[in-house]
Amino acid sequence: MSGAARQAERLEAYGVGVGRTIGTVLFLAAIGGVLWIWFGMVKLDRWPIRWLEVDGAFERISAEQVRTTVTPLVEGSFFTVDPKRIQAAARELPWVSHAVVQKQWPDTVTVNVSEYVPVAHWVDGQLIATNGDTFTVPGADGIQGLPWLEGPADSVERVIEAWLTFNDVLLPTGQEVRRIRLDRRGAWSLQLGGGTRVELGRENALERLRRMAASWGQLRRLQGVDPVGVDLRYSNGFAVRWPEAPPEGEDTRVAVNR
Repeated sequence: MSGAARQAERLEAYGVGVGRTIGTVLFLAAIGGVLWIWFGMVKLDRWPIRWLEVDGAFERISAEQVRTTVTPLVEGSFFTVDPKRIQAAARELPWVSHAVVQKQWPDTVTVNVSEYVPVAHWVDGQLIATNGDTFTVPGADGIQGLPWLEGPADSVERVIEAWLTFNDVLLPTGQEVRRIRLDRRGAWSLQLGGGTRVELGRENALERLRRMAASWGQLRRLQGVDPVGVDLRYSNGFAVRWPEAPPEGEDTRVAVNR
């Protein structure tokens, strides 16, 4: 081998060695940087969370309830606090439908809470929210002023749609649905705001209700009061049950305290 060839081989070997050395140094520097970040920035809590901001349109719960629940999860540094854990804890509170948790550099965590807004009762002590979700809170059955919807467990969307549609039909009569029930056979029954019970059956329920609504004014003029019950499960008409007249001679006056 000539001298020039041996020189070239030595230079090549030297280049490989230098390259490996530089690569090793860079790798170790990267590891050192990671360790510095972990131990120097994260592990030693050099950037602790100092502020917890809680916001939302609170009606059923309070900001203080949310704060008390999530505060134990906010301890630590900006890098170690886990927004997902905070969000999950906030969602466990009654009435909370959604929670957005964000970290703001260098020392703040914000929690924005949305509540369920109930529009109706559902089966098994549940409530229906404005978005159609069902949820449970303590004392749900005692909440006043909401209609009662009932049906098989998998029929909530169908019952909600029928409730809204039936109310639209009843609007000109001044009535509204206080209770609506879909039984397992697919038959519909209602109780109106004035107390009238309406049997719609399984077939053509909407058309049957429209037929009653068109005759509602005439029905009330017959006796001046709302019917006790209306059975619409007939092909060409419906049956009406009126309040029973008091026995002859019975005093129907109501005493008024003065």
